[in-house]
Amino acid sequence: MAYDFGSKGLGISNPFKIEGTMRTAGGAIIALLGLFSLFKVTSLTQTDMVSAWVYAGVGLILMIIGLKRCGSGLFQLFKFFVGRSVPSSLAPNLTKSEQENSALEQKKGSLAYSSKTLESMLMGRKNATFTEPKGWVGRFAHSVLPKLIFLPYPMRNVAQEVISVILQTILAFVAFGLTYFVSSSGLAGQAGHIIVPVFSALILVYLLLCWRSAANAVSLKSVKKLKDVGAASLAKIIAFSIIFPVTIGLVYHHVFAPNQSELAKWGELTNQVSVFSAWPSLLTLLVLGALCCVAVFYLINARSKQIEVATEVSEYRANLQEEVHPNEIFINIESIVLANRRYKEIPNRTYIDFDPVLNEQSNGKGDFRGELLIETQPEYNPRNDNKGFKITRLVSTFAAQICLLIGAALLYSLAGDIVALYHFLADQGGQLNDLTRAANRGVIEPLQNWLGELSTFVVALLSTFFMWQIFSTIGRMLENFSHVFWAEMQFSSLLLYLKTEGTFTESKVSTGMSIHDSTRSENVVIKSSITPWIISSRINSSTFATSGADNVEMPRYVMTMKKNEQELNTIVDEIHSFLKARENIAGFSNTSDLQNAENILKMNQVSRAQTHTPALEAEQAGAYKEREQQRDELLEDK
Repeated sequence: MAYDFGSKGLGISNPFKIEGTMRTAGGAIIALLGLFSLFKVTSLTQTDMVSAWVYAGVGLILMIIGLKRCGSGLFQLFKFFVGRSVPSSLAPNLTKSEQENSALEQKKGSLAYSSKTLESMLMGRKNATFTEPKGWVGRFAHSVLPKLIFLPYPMRNVAQEVISVILQTILAFVAFGLTYFVSSSGLAGQAGHIIVPVFSALILVYLLLCWRSAANAVSLKSVKKLKDVGAASLAKIIAFSIIFPVTIGLVYHHVFAPNQSELAKWGELTNQVSVFSAWPSLLTLLVLGALCCVAVFYLINARSKQIEVATEVSEYRANLQEEVHPNEIFINIESIVLANRRYKEIPNRTYIDFDPVLNEQSNGKGDFRGELLIETQPEYNPRNDNKGFKITRLVSTFAAQICLLIGAALLYSLAGDIVALYHFLADQGGQLNDLTRAANRGVIEPLQNWLGELSTFVVALLSTFFMWQIFSTIGRMLENFSHVFWAEMQFSSLLLYLKTEGTFTESKVSTGMSIHDSTRSENVVIKSSITPWIISSRINSSTFATSGADNVEMPRYVMTMKKNEQELNTIVDEIHSFLKARENIAGFSNTSDLQNAENILKMNQVSRAQTHTPALEAEQAGAYKEREQQRDELLEDK
């Protein structure tokens, strides 16, 4: 929506200052590390162009990552522009002064409800925000954490992703146990000794992909929906753990088993080869992942303790007999009663506009009905988070930056491993043919040593690569998940629904009808039988802030509906005061009109005094008797 400046601010401050400071500092350090790698290129270009290109490539990657993170951190530190139209409306806003913003909200998809849904929530005493989870994992997560359903969607998605990745990790090790059983029991044939190391490496790759997917899955864009997390991914790893060993066994039996002599010779050559072990990397991933999960679950639990599960409303129903036009009731409620409750004089949000339907019949009779659904400008309520929640959120953000810095350092170290492997291959790669010919003649020790040294470089490269991926993944997960708990904002507002039905009749009231009166007043009075139904609730709503043009323009969801009896009684009293203060007979509004009427009256009195004769008195008496006779006849007819 457009930025609407006003001298009276809404009291909303930038919630990302601490997080932005940490992200900026982390990004700057990574950028400096990349700059150091680029400076190293200058000295290497004279001696080793390959090493120079490797360090240049790694330095460029680090510079891009660091500057991007530094830029996003600075963006969070920039001035937080909040106009008078934030936050987003609950449904399409029909207020005339807010038509432009309403069109932008609908275009961006910032509306969480329709007007009919809000009406249904008030009438039915229910909250449409709390939808049931989707998928097997989603239902499992909400069964383990019963209060999870009452949290905003991004927090529910965070919990689902964490529980999903924990289940995937557990099942991965269950799958490893099945693989170990298949291998050790002989079902895989003679290939059992190579299945476990290979499968452990595959488990490491699989878990890395799972944790990386979970880290990237949660974002504030998912505030609009609840993610569907099924059990299909969990079933795949179980099936793979059974199929993989059997497949390897069949390949070994049909391809390698017939060539036992060649396998024996190859086994002798690779006697000194260092085999990559995935267990150090797996252990690191498990420890860091466990710490990440503990922090996330603590934040979710602390936020759950703030939940107030209430779908209560205050209600007023009555039948009124008033001399007032039906339209004036709606006009008074919207333009006076609710306008007096505006927050900082910001227009209320109209979701169902008053458009009374008057069915006028003959003889001045008819019926009417109308609806009005309105919300006052939401008032920002700073969250009262406990000390443990604030410390955990702060530590999680700081730990995320530390993990990302360690990941950047490992990426820089990876360049050294690549250069070392290159130099080994460049220096001793030419000897491979000679070593192979020597091995064919029976001298295998030089080739054994060469393969052993090569495996050492390869294992170091793989270990650094996986450690880099692990620290970067856990850092990104902690950062994305903790960001959700920095971004939440809560608001309070009055939501009121008015439904009015009834009938009305028209009648005339005349004053000053004497034959001697020169001034008279004739008024049309509408007698209405009104049956109002007012439902109101003081609602607490939640939305999530972002950095940029759409800073407080995410969909806003109703989290709590509370009774407001005192507020409703005040509104009803103001309506009654308006009805009692109505004037049905037109009178004089200033002293000049009153003086003029008095002058006319004096002139009439003088005129009557001058023309007062017995004949005139007899005529007046006859006219009086005639009116009395007509009145008696009318009474007899009735």
